[in-house]
Amino acid sequence: MSEMWPQLRPLCRRLALLGWASSAAGMAAGLAVAIASGTRLSPTMSSMQLTAAVCTAVSVTAFVTAAALQPRIAAAPPGDAGLRLESGPELPATIQSLLLGSLALLAGAVAFACAGLVLRGGPSAQSVAFCQVFLLGAAASGFTFMLFSRVSAGGRRN
Repeated sequence: MSEMWPQLRPLCRRLALLGWASSAAGMAAGLAVAIASGTRLSPTMSSMQLTAAVCTAVSVTAFVTAAALQPRIAAAPPGDAGLRLESGPELPATIQSLLLGSLALLAGAVAFACAGLVLRGGPSAQSVAFCQVFLLGAAASGFTFMLFSRVSAGGRRN
C-alpha cells in the first residue's frame, strides 16, 4: 500500500487520515464504555458513548468523501516508475485482506447485536459499545479497501 499512497490525491490522503484517526478515537471510546461501564452508564461513560457515535459518523463521512473524490488512476506507461501492479483480475493481497477483515469485523458486530437482542433486558451498554467498536473497524477496513481499490484499478488494466 505504500506504493499506492502517493497515487492518492492530497485531499483524499487527508480525509483518509481523518477517517483512521476518528476510527481509532471511536474504538477507544467504545472499548472504554464496553470494559469500564457497569450495568448503568455514568455521565462520563454516556459522553464516551456519544463520542464513539460522533467518531463513527466522522469516520464514515471522511472515508466516503475520500473514496468519492479519488478518481481511478490510469495505468502507468511501461517505462514509467509510477504505480506498477501485476496485471490480472485480482487486487493485491494487501487490499484483499482489508475486505476480508472488514467482513470479519462486520460479522462480529452482527454477533454482538444479536447477543444484545436476546438479553432479557434488551441490549446492554456493553453490547452496544462492542457493536460500535466492530462497526468502526469494519468501516475503516471496508472504506480503506474502497479507496485503494480505486487506485489499483488503473494498474490492473494493462
